[in-house]
Amino acid sequence: MGINVSKISTSNLISECHSRLNKIGEITFENVKNTDIKTRRYLSKNSPERLKELAKMNCFAANKVKTELDKKYGEKNYVVIAIGRSVSSIAELLKIMGIEAINIPLSGLRKRTVKDIPEDYLHTYKSYLVQSGLSKTDLKNNPDKTYVIMDYSNSGKSLKRAEEMLKSDYLLGDAKNLTAVSINELLGKDYKKRKFEDLFNCSRFKDFSFVGKLHVDNLNNVFEVCSPDRVKEYQGNITQGLRKLFWFNTFNFLDKNNFKNIMPTKEYNAVYAHFYNINTIRNKINMENKKIKQL
Repeated sequence: MGINVSKISTSNLISECHSRLNKIGEITFENVKNTDIKTRRYLSKNSPERLKELAKMNCFAANKVKTELDKKYGEKNYVVIAIGRSVSSIAELLKIMGIEAINIPLSGLRKRTVKDIPEDYLHTYKSYLVQSGLSKTDLKNNPDKTYVIMDYSNSGKSLKRAEEMLKSDYLLGDAKNLTAVSINELLGKDYKKRKFEDLFNCSRFKDFSFVGKLHVDNLNNVFEVCSPDRVKEYQGNITQGLRKLFWFNTFNFLDKNNFKNIMPTKEYNAVYAHFYNINTIRNKINMENKKIKQL
């Protein structure tokens, strides 16, 4: 039996990357910044290119969001409320950039209104918001700060529903300093130019979120999915390894300010090829089903 050298070398490479990541300890901005240059170069060189592209895109988006919100509301005169998983990784970088940002889990709002949610579920969710620094009192005590509800918007319904829910009298109320904006709008021309539209549509940042998926029908589970340590889908070895590599590269690029000229070419091509293949299969199935119905 022959020995597959490529598999052995790849396995050793992955093992060595994990070993060096473990020596860094918790993957935080400060820990990565203080890591020796040889370790940083090794991990950067041997990280998958697609993962590095996503890390740079994450940095680019956070920097652009900060720039636009600074222009609109003034530096440090706003608090970002990031809704769900799509923009969570971007909000985490805003914190490092000195912006007040709060990640809250929430999804499945397109076909739901606050009237559809059981009162005890809302009560649990309200408790979580209060612990996160989001209450009527918080908004009232900071009248000069704008609280910006931010999410990725496809049809626009989810963001609108999130705004309606948070502005309900039971939660934050319809305060004058509470507003909503889509990250599409904040990214401006770069939203399509740099393929963010495709990356968001294909959920490419969700695996690196700091909150888990919380469907509106299960708001009472909010404390179970409010951090990556508690979310089941983030606990697998492969997922954890990819998350560590993503965040290492994100913090590394951010520290070096090396993310300005970025296009997610490899990531976009891979995602597009996958999307195309899936749609091809679905179209074939639909054609076969039509033939069967005509018989």
